[in-house]
Amino acid sequence: MSTSVLVTGGAGFIGSALARRLVKAGYDVAVMDVLHPQVHGGRRAIDLPPSVRLFTGDVTHAPDWDAVLRLFRPSQIVHLAAETGTAQSLSQATRHASVNVVGTTQLLDALSRSALVPDQLVLASSRAVYGEGAWRCGTHTFYPRPRSHAQLLAGIWDPQGPTGEPAAPLPSRAGQTEPRPTNIYVAT
Repeated sequence: MSTSVLVTGGAGFIGSALARRLVKAGYDVAVMDVLHPQVHGGRRAIDLPPSVRLFTGDVTHAPDWDAVLRLFRPSQIVHLAAETGTAQSLSQATRHASVNVVGTTQLLDALSRSALVPDQLVLASSRAVYGEGAWRCGTHTFYPRPRSHAQLLAGIWDPQGPTGEPAAPLPSRAGQTEPRPTNIYVAT
C-alpha cells in the first residue's frame, strides 16, 4: 500500500478536507500551497492536522517543485492546485492558464528531474468543463447552446429542446458526456 501523499492546493477547502481524511486513514501527508490571498487573506485559517507538512510554494515555479520533491518523496500525488472563478478567468486569463496548465506541466517536469515516478497521480478538474451537459426531450439527446440575454432576463434557466419543448438534464457519464468549455477557467 502506498503510504505518502502530496496534495497540491492542500491548504484550500477541498485540499485540507482531503488531507484530514488521508491522515485519519494512516497516510503520511504533505501539502504544497501558494496560500493565495484570495483564499487565505485573513478570512480563512489554515486547517491542517499537526502531522501534515506544509510547503509554501508556487506550482508554476520549478525551483519550488524541486525543493518539495527533495524534501518529500510521495508515493501518490493529488494535484488540486488551481485558479478558480469563471468571472476572474475572463479578466485574468494569463494567471488562470499559468496556474492551471503550466502548474501541471511544471509538476510533470519536476517529477522527471527528480526521477520520481509516483504509484498514482490524480489530476482534479471541474464539472464546469461539461457546460450544461447533455439534456433530453423525448428520445432526442442534445447539448444546449448558451442562454440568450433575453432568456436570462426572463428567468428561463433550464434549456429547452430544439423546438422549444421542455427538456430534462441527463446525468454525466465518464467517457460519454462531451466536454463543452465555455470560458477560460474551464478551458484550462
